[in-house]
Amino acid sequence: MPPETKDKLATVKTLIAENRAEEAWSALKACVKPDDDFSLQHRYFKLFSKMPCERLGLLPVRVAFLASSTVDHFIEAFQFWMAVEGYSAQIFNNPFNTLEQTAADPGSALYAFKPDFIWIFTGYRDLDLAVRSGGSEALVREKIQENVERFTRLWQSIRQNSSAIILQNNADAPLVRPFGNLDGQAPWGCTNLYRQFNVALGMAADAGVVVLDIDHLSSEYGKARWCDERYWYHSKHAFALDASGFAAHQAACTIRACKGQAKKALVLDLDNTLWGGIIGDDGLDGLRLGHGTEGEAYVDFQRYVLALKNRGVILAICSKNEEENARLPFLKHPDMRIKLDDVAVFQANWDNKADNIREIARILNIGLDALVFVDDNPAERELIRQVLPMVAVPEMPQDPAEYIRALDCKKYFEMTAFSAEDAGRSTMYRENAQRAILQRQATNLDDYLQALNMQAISHTFDDFHLPRIAQLINKSNQFHLTTTRYSEAQIREIMKNPEYVCRYFKLKDRFGDNGLICVLILKKKDARILTVDTWVMSCRVLTRGMEEFVHNEIVKIARDLGLLMVEGCYLPTQKNGLVKTLYQKLDYELAEETATLSRWTLAISDDAVLRKTFIKPVSAY
Repeated sequence: MPPETKDKLATVKTLIAENRAEEAWSALKACVKPDDDFSLQHRYFKLFSKMPCERLGLLPVRVAFLASSTVDHFIEAFQFWMAVEGYSAQIFNNPFNTLEQTAADPGSALYAFKPDFIWIFTGYRDLDLAVRSGGSEALVREKIQENVERFTRLWQSIRQNSSAIILQNNADAPLVRPFGNLDGQAPWGCTNLYRQFNVALGMAADAGVVVLDIDHLSSEYGKARWCDERYWYHSKHAFALDASGFAAHQAACTIRACKGQAKKALVLDLDNTLWGGIIGDDGLDGLRLGHGTEGEAYVDFQRYVLALKNRGVILAICSKNEEENARLPFLKHPDMRIKLDDVAVFQANWDNKADNIREIARILNIGLDALVFVDDNPAERELIRQVLPMVAVPEMPQDPAEYIRALDCKKYFEMTAFSAEDAGRSTMYRENAQRAILQRQATNLDDYLQALNMQAISHTFDDFHLPRIAQLINKSNQFHLTTTRYSEAQIREIMKNPEYVCRYFKLKDRFGDNGLICVLILKKKDARILTVDTWVMSCRVLTRGMEEFVHNEIVKIARDLGLLMVEGCYLPTQKNGLVKTLYQKLDYELAEETATLSRWTLAISDDAVLRKTFIKPVSAY
């Protein structure tokens, strides 16, 4: 163990002994790395296990392992890295190598555990991909299909008994290749068979199944270190124990993404971060960008950032600079890959960066804990860590050639699904900034709302919009009255149930299309009452009258169904205080209130008052 790490862990131990759990946890998280060896991972878990979870603000999650290998030691590392990502993981571990038996038994302990996630923890040894040398392509396809179908049947068994999200390992292709390089060329080659299986498995995984790319993970870690056969023959460990933290970190980040907690926005410094040099001193021609060792590295880093933006990560700029100078490279430098249209919020001034980051979060209307801040200056990074500890701040190397890896390895922006709204998210947030300017210019709120020329679509759920519907339900935390979480498979079942009424809402205005921004699931409680099961909305459209528009839709649905009352509940969480008074503002009456719930009712009659809104309902636009 390095002396520096030893000293830091001693400090953590002292803080625990002094009953300073929160400080101990912060200190421990600051010194751990996923690729630390197994002995260190074990120490981390032991220190963590001495801290009371209730004081660390961890959210409970139940994870069941269906494993064909020994995972007892891995589970320790997994629980620790789940805690680092904000979760207290309760674990079920099935008897060794009893996947099918456990999954097929409705009365098994697996289903009594009621897991949120079921992790089918397999590897390449679980596959029978033996094809004779020189075998035909048809034979190869048949063998791959047989192996894929084994897992699809397993998924079907689980779905008959559980609504848990399924994590499924793909095949971590072994290091050894009997035919050498030809193994990766011939269709029947060992390496190629595993590759083709992994592609087929990914294509077979439908809603509610997330394929954990163990093959990539083993390559990232290093096949020679990952594949340690001694652990398999001695104790049936699927990979080297020293890889436990590395694999556990990836799994924890994936689960965080499934729970809708991945980071949303990347806040970037400019000088010596997006380009080499200082624009205010060196001028446009003096920047290192596009040519030379550093210049090429900065261009590639910008390409990587753009790839994040194009898959839905919001980009913002936070720079100590004159704004005119800061914008100049975006407008005039021929090698800039990021353009102003790619940036949702541009903050360039001489204020301290903590205040500017707070303003960025305010404009974007997202929490500070959804931000990642990248800056080459260690003093600025430390300022944000101290003043805004909820903002993620990766340590950046001095060499820009290492920037991409330094950011990518943190896995801040993991995702498990992709929708059209994701691709256009940065544009939507930039348009929001334009709306904010219009609002400041308007003399009153009504004038502002009327000037937006808003139109909204309300429609029943359909298969095309299902990925975005599930994403909004699972990722939203602030405008989410009950924080219900439904997988795509669960939503499909709700759509089939005549007791439910499901609506999604889209909103468009003079600045652009906001996309699908609201989801409503209503349930007929009995012959009189319509219950609001789920009401979730994107925070980027708050205070524009969408709450009133949705309320009016609820009233119309209840009236059309001949029901006499609407009932809604608010379940408080750490993040949804925003909607605590929503029902009260909509003139619902408080029927019940406890520490964990408030229940509200609204009587429906022919003369029930609809709320004022400047949003025009349309069937299409």
